[in-house]
Amino acid sequence: MISTTTSKKIKNLILFVAGILIILLLISLIGLIKDNPIVFPSVLDIFKSFFKLLGDGNTYKYIGITILDFIIVIIASSIIGIGLGILSGFSDISNGLLKPFMIVARSMPMVIIIVIIMLTVPNDNYRYVPIVSTAIALIPILYESVSEGIRRIDSTYNDVWRLNSKLNFKVITNVHLPLISGYLKQAFITAIGLGIKMIVTTEFIAGVRNTLGIAIFDAKTLVEYSEIYAYGLLLVIIVVIAEWLPFGIIKLVKYIISKNKKNNKTSETNPIE
Repeated sequence: MISTTTSKKIKNLILFVAGILIILLLISLIGLIKDNPIVFPSVLDIFKSFFKLLGDGNTYKYIGITILDFIIVIIASSIIGIGLGILSGFSDISNGLLKPFMIVARSMPMVIIIVIIMLTVPNDNYRYVPIVSTAIALIPILYESVSEGIRRIDSTYNDVWRLNSKLNFKVITNVHLPLISGYLKQAFITAIGLGIKMIVTTEFIAGVRNTLGIAIFDAKTLVEYSEIYAYGLLLVIIVVIAEWLPFGIIKLVKYIISKNKKNNKTSETNPIE
């Protein structure tokens, strides 16, 4: 018998797929109304282009390079954002000094950040523009979630650790970070979706070779609009997988650990004679 949790997940998946199909049908409907099937292709044309992309080896090369850049961005922005967030959460001076930088990074239009970075590096270094610009945009998201989370921790918890220990790395990782895990989870979900979109957008603007961004640019140049929508569908799938994968791995690890603990307890209570 299917559990309630599993059936709910299946229902959500079906609704998600149905939502995607409705969007594609709306695009087709607009094409019929506007009498412009080139710009607004049919669902069939979009799926034909989508499966054509899946059958092209270059697509996986483009995905690989874009995902590699994204992994670098997430690691770099997490280290910087969480580190500065912890510093800001515990220090009013640091919070006051860092806040203007974070407001500027968060409020600055992405296109301005991209152009500024492109103007400061040689043309042959545009390869790193998506990484730097996206990291700059994501750092404030992680910074603010950690800083705000630490400042909102119940004072009772702070009083307890102060009685037993001084503030150190162990206290931060074992006390504070678990208490703000909800803030961090939401920040990472936002950062993952936003990060992939920003990287592809920057690749498109900067013309970074062998990436999803430049592939979309080439499709636009060749007036292959069904291919552009197919890339859009592909990116939606990538974002969904990227959002689910880290938490799925964590759940799997926790399940394996708990299962091992149960097995160890069983072997201890029922020793082999």
